[in-house]
Amino acid sequence: MKKETILIESRDAAFRDLVLETPVGKKLPTCMQCGICAGSCPVSHEMDYNPRQLVRMVQLGLKKEVLNSNTIWICTTCFSCSVRCPRGIRPTELMETLKPIAIAEGVKNKNERFDGVFSDVVRKNGRASEFLLISRYSLKEPEMIKQAPFGLSLFSKGKLPLAIDKMEDTSELDTIFKLGAQESREECKVENKEENKEIGTKKEKEEPETDK
Repeated sequence: MKKETILIESRDAAFRDLVLETPVGKKLPTCMQCGICAGSCPVSHEMDYNPRQLVRMVQLGLKKEVLNSNTIWICTTCFSCSVRCPRGIRPTELMETLKPIAIAEGVKNKNERFDGVFSDVVRKNGRASEFLLISRYSLKEPEMIKQAPFGLSLFSKGKLPLAIDKMEDTSELDTIFKLGAQESREECKVENKEENKEIGTKKEKEEPETDK
């Protein structure tokens, strides 16, 4: 997979500090780049940056590259990396911390779209429905039409049920999603506050002192 050259100008100290100040970010500076997380990840071959690389990129404050990476969306949350890390770093939780930041920044990619469709199906029904998931995602991702023959073969063999299994009461689940959305908004406010503070400090340094 072709990657763009990362320039030193890409570093964003405010983004780095924002992530490092979160509960999961406190241990990121202790990463020794051993690669156990990358070696344990079952889907690292599909990522543009594996978990080890992503942790290092966060340390360097490479905001644009981190938030536009497909890594945070492809992660299956199997927790293999978090369980095996000798430093106690939790890359899985890091992915979940970066997702709301990426959404707040308006990052758009096909992996983010799938995550949104999946969350919407679970929120409304309480359970994942393969039929709803595939049909709704296909409307947002035209390339899914290529999978039509495979989907029809699954349906003909009874592997793709049309029946939707729904929870009787999804109110508690809805509350969980609302709390998650509230936390995302709060994180976005903190990030904006830090950015404004950094900009103000930079301007103060650039403005020449005048004799009184």
